[in-house]
Amino acid sequence: MSKAFLDTNIILRLLIKDDEVKIKSCLELIKNANEREASLYLLPVTILEIVWVLEKVYKYSRQNIVELVGAILNTPGIKTESEEVFRKALSDYETKGIKFADAVMGHWGMEKGFTTVYTYDEKDFKKIEGLEVKKP
Repeated sequence: MSKAFLDTNIILRLLIKDDEVKIKSCLELIKNANEREASLYLLPVTILEIVWVLEKVYKYSRQNIVELVGAILNTPGIKTESEEVFRKALSDYETKGIKFADAVMGHWGMEKGFTTVYTYDEKDFKKIEGLEVKKP
């Protein structure tokens, strides 16, 4: 199998369960990839978009979003870059009330060795342990 990534709408079909035909084909795609020991990739921007759509469009609770996205990250056959960053960001999003994108930026920056963030949006970043927050 050639390298492939999944668009947001593939994952959303599975999560919101709004089209049985598409759900079946999405599940089959993932099952086939797993059986061939191939991986389908979720790009980081896709995970951000999934959370945004579930929160803003479908009005899912943070707890529900964390459970659903966590389940996707645990799905055999689906891989993503910096998975631990997303797990930490999901935790902070749920338990500290941080905007998901800010949590991802904070944890991704720290994974890359950055210890300081310059921002005018201090509120969320100050909740990320180990990150120094400064105004320009």
